[in-house]
Amino acid sequence: MSAGDDGSEGRFAFRYLPQKTLPSLESRDTQGRLRKWSMHGRITVQAFSFDQHFKTYQKDEFVKVLLLEDSDHFDLFSQSNREEFLFCLFKHLCLGGTLCQFEDVLGPYLETTKALYKDLVSVQKDPVTKEIIVTSTVFKVSAYDENGMCYPSTKSHEQTFAYLIVDPLKRHVHVLYHSFGGSLFFN
Repeated sequence: MSAGDDGSEGRFAFRYLPQKTLPSLESRDTQGRLRKWSMHGRITVQAFSFDQHFKTYQKDEFVKVLLLEDSDHFDLFSQSNREEFLFCLFKHLCLGGTLCQFEDVLGPYLETTKALYKDLVSVQKDPVTKEIIVTSTVFKVSAYDENGMCYPSTKSHEQTFAYLIVDPLKRHVHVLYHSFGGSLFFN
């Protein structure tokens, strides 16, 4: 990615926005669901602003499998749908944490996914076509050192993830992070 319009590489300066919160993540309903799904206290969002123009050069590839490829219902979602951030967010919430108490109905998962997605992703109306377009870019990130993966955890797991959601218009970045493991009560 390049910071400037002239093709030169630049460095981004990020400023943590501790006052920026997500109402959907703090709501009583969401907090209760995250406790039930064993994700409370282990899933966080941090907001940052940045100082330069952001250009998108490539999209991140996302998780391709919800649970089992040989499931009778695996083909309900196309491969391109499975790679969308909305689908990944939904999948992560459905799978939950180590002590997840699964819901008997789909509604709570859909409501929580929708609320989080709306807080994390920015959209705008195209002035010509009048269609709603997503202006944020989402990256699934991990970091490695000489010992292997070190972020978002040293232990690889489908439910350990970190996403950077970049809003180039507001120059904000949200970090959605979850570390699979026991609840905070066991740490």
